[in-house]
Amino acid sequence: MAVIHSQYPEAGRVQIDEGACRLCGECAAICPTNVLRMHDGRVRICDSPLECIACGHCMMVCPEQSIAVTGRGVSAEDLLPLPPMEARATADALTALLHGRRSVRHFTAQELDPALLDRIMLMASSAPMGIPPWDVGCIIVRGRDKVQQLAADILERYAGFLKLFKPWVLAAMRPFVRRTTYEQFRSFIRPLAEMYVAGRREGTDLLFYGAPAVLIFHHSPYADTCDAAIACTYAMLAAESLGLGATMIGAAAPILVRNPGLCRKWGVPIGHTPAIALIVGHPAVHFKRAIRRHFARVQTFS
Repeated sequence: MAVIHSQYPEAGRVQIDEGACRLCGECAAICPTNVLRMHDGRVRICDSPLECIACGHCMMVCPEQSIAVTGRGVSAEDLLPLPPMEARATADALTALLHGRRSVRHFTAQELDPALLDRIMLMASSAPMGIPPWDVGCIIVRGRDKVQQLAADILERYAGFLKLFKPWVLAAMRPFVRRTTYEQFRSFIRPLAEMYVAGRREGTDLLFYGAPAVLIFHHSPYADTCDAAIACTYAMLAAESLGLGATMIGAAAPILVRNPGLCRKWGVPIGHTPAIALIVGHPAVHFKRAIRRHFARVQTFS
């Protein structure tokens, strides 16, 4: 099995109802690993180096529902009616959502309904990651008191970081690290840690901004940080679509990664890597204008 995951190392299993199959060949044409092939006018289940990866594409294109895929967390019960075109987001609607989204760091005192967080998770689980979502997980920290417990744990470690990486220590590191790494530590990471810790002493939460919920996305060794970041991005857009405010927070995960005890305390599965966090709440500020952003460079070869 060449494509393995932390939860489902086995191959998927394909079953064909020969009586219902009308031999259109659509399943064989779409199968990404050539497990399904047309032979002598019939669909055959064949050996393949990658075997069945349980993507479910064959089930989704079959006009007669004559194929069932099971294993690797998938079954025929997972099939959903395809939303009609008129119910899907148009390009204009998607553009409006993206233009309307802003990073929100000011929230009302209202706590979040757990049903809203459940819906965000349901929507984000369909995000087009590089792998299926079962190698990405999320820790939901809900309620301001609980969020502040997490903030206290993280900022305690940031205080320890400041004691260790004093300015003279950073200066001594300079000959042994890349210039960009040194500049990032000197001009961004250490000042940010100082701001966090000073804010905590003054009773201000500059890490999670007093948000009523924090979502910590993590991934298994079989996935990549980008997979968790993709899921987090779609969770952020899902929150926007529900009228909530959200912002990605990159400063929590590096502390969790370096503190296995904190990972255990906050439920990160053993072997998983915290990648990024998302704060979510009811926005206290509503923007009146959008702003256009630009990529560093877009090149076309044709």
